[in-house]
Amino acid sequence: MKKIGLIGLGKMGMSHLAIANQTPGIEVAAVCDTSGPLLRVIRKNTGFECFKNYEKMIAETELDGVMVLVPNAFHYDVSKYCLEQNLNIFVEKPLTLTYEKSSTLAAMAKERNLKGQVGYVNRFNSIFQYVKKLLDANVIGEVSNYINTMTGGVVLKENSRGWRNDYEQGGGCLLDYGPHCFDLATYFFGSEVSVESSILKKVHSTKVDDIVYTTLQHQNEVVGLNYINWSDPSVRKATNTIEIMGSKGKIRANKQECSLYLIEANNQLDLPEGWSQTYVTDLDTSVSYYLRGEDFSRQLESFSGLLNGSVQAPISSLENAAAIDRILEKALQLNGRKLNG
Repeated sequence: MKKIGLIGLGKMGMSHLAIANQTPGIEVAAVCDTSGPLLRVIRKNTGFECFKNYEKMIAETELDGVMVLVPNAFHYDVSKYCLEQNLNIFVEKPLTLTYEKSSTLAAMAKERNLKGQVGYVNRFNSIFQYVKKLLDANVIGEVSNYINTMTGGVVLKENSRGWRNDYEQGGGCLLDYGPHCFDLATYFFGSEVSVESSILKKVHSTKVDDIVYTTLQHQNEVVGLNYINWSDPSVRKATNTIEIMGSKGKIRANKQECSLYLIEANNQLDLPEGWSQTYVTDLDTSVSYYLRGEDFSRQLESFSGLLNGSVQAPISSLENAAAIDRILEKALQLNGRKLNG
């Protein structure tokens, strides 16, 4: 049983705490947050050791790993300190706000032989994993292009305050929604990617973007349009959808279902000519504990596997995450912006 500590107990932090506490192979030994009232409630109702200072938590608690769940702007400093203390890390996305800092963390973890995972939950979705298998099996032939969209209704009125309206704190649609969208693209088509164009458009926010159009080219072959919009009032819950075109057919997929069109039947995998559908309920979605979706539980089961040695390489590594941060950084640069990081 490996012991972990959680740093940051906001919305995502509390979800991760609940899931981690029920994940086989790991034990939540301590939690840290700057909110005194929150810690008092946790201390009263649980057996977790509670701290307001993460350095003190690490010094006084025997830990094998740490989950870094603080606001984006603090990811680098907290993660770097944890690695310096020879602790394995799980970091919420994005890894940091600059490619240089993310690469530094990846290099540190490799040098110290430490495990690192980043919270790109799409990689743990059963449907998206099924799509990856279809692509790896060349089911739709040579892929030429894709259209990748992520939409949601987060900013629906004028917004001039808070972290969402501040790039330096990880705000803006590009830095908040964009990482998941770009990570899905690199999961399918590789991290060797160039940013060919990017347009950032404001709708309600005064300092950051609400809509993003970014064109990526992967390994000088596959071209993709990535459309990201967090100001769509018709969308209740954030939705990621991708359409992939190949020489033998095409794929349309979201987290719930995959529609496959084949010009000719694939007898090897028993896939018919024309359209066929696979739903998430057709696939293995079993998890030890369900909250928010099986994807979130599966990623923590994977982190537990990394700590315990049953998983050798992370599905969502620090190196993968650094590649996403390079895309984000380039998209900002093409729009005349640069983060201090």
